[in-house]
Amino acid sequence: MTTNIPQRTLVVGLGNPILGDDGVGWRIAEEVSRRSGIPVGDAPLHSPQASLREPVTIECYSLAGLSLMERLIGYDRVILIDALNTGQHEQGAVVCFTLAEMDDLTCGHSASAHDVSLKQALQLGRSMGEILPDDAQVHVVAVEARHVYDFQESLSPAIAAAVPLAAQKALELLATSE
Repeated sequence: MTTNIPQRTLVVGLGNPILGDDGVGWRIAEEVSRRSGIPVGDAPLHSPQASLREPVTIECYSLAGLSLMERLIGYDRVILIDALNTGQHEQGAVVCFTLAEMDDLTCGHSASAHDVSLKQALQLGRSMGEILPDDAQVHVVAVEARHVYDFQESLSPAIAAAVPLAAQKALELLATSE
């Protein structure tokens, strides 16, 4: 007999809320929380003794690399929400992809142990036996933003206008994991 165990999903708003448009990930995660009724909370770091009580957790972090990888331990699927600054899309464009589809931009030129891409960090964590989602199960919902270093708490108009659309994309991804 097979039991249906719900996938444990972590929704993460990334960025820095006092650096202008870099805070868009937090705003979108808060909007996903508001629409879904799932509170933004402080999930404990995973340990072998801990069990994740809810199938979906929403968090906001200012983390990357190894620190972010630690927060993904124990989850089957992750939805990362962040600002993207490529210059390849119109300001405020919402872009969705998986980590498996993304190039590993630090590969080959990392000068520091602190400069580790999420792909590298996940690979390292898996090699150490940690339970981490596959790169194809790490979804990214990003908003193209150019003003990610301005000291201000507000979003520029184009980025603020993208929040509802990006939140809807994240909610659609959430619906496919339940």
